[in-house]
Amino acid sequence: MQPYFLNVDLEIESASKLDSLATELGKRVVVLHSGPASKPRRHLLVLESSRQHRGPDATIHALCSAVQRLSPASRRVWNAARREFDVGYELRPSERSSRFTLRADTLERMAGLGASLAVSYYQGDT
Repeated sequence: MQPYFLNVDLEIESASKLDSLATELGKRVVVLHSGPASKPRRHLLVLESSRQHRGPDATIHALCSAVQRLSPASRRVWNAARREFDVGYELRPSERSSRFTLRADTLERMAGLGASLAVSYYQGDT
């Protein structure tokens, strides 16, 4: 049984403020957090796609498309930051383990943008 897909968060952490990046990405994303990171003198921007997508592959591709449309100045900010796509799943109460896959083209696209992949599992309600 596949885990229940929740969302993909795009987490960007930088020494510089990231407000301009959020502004340029505009309506293609929803800003979940923009402000200080947990580390001193670091800034964190957490986004997700503004549209619902069928699964993590489509969601990651939509976020990659938004990043690839950035201006050269914003791409420099992007390139200087730590970038991570965090795929969120909910484990159902009956699940003791879980498994999912991402397509090779999705992994290549993320890697081409210099981003890493994280997976977060959340315990479902009983």
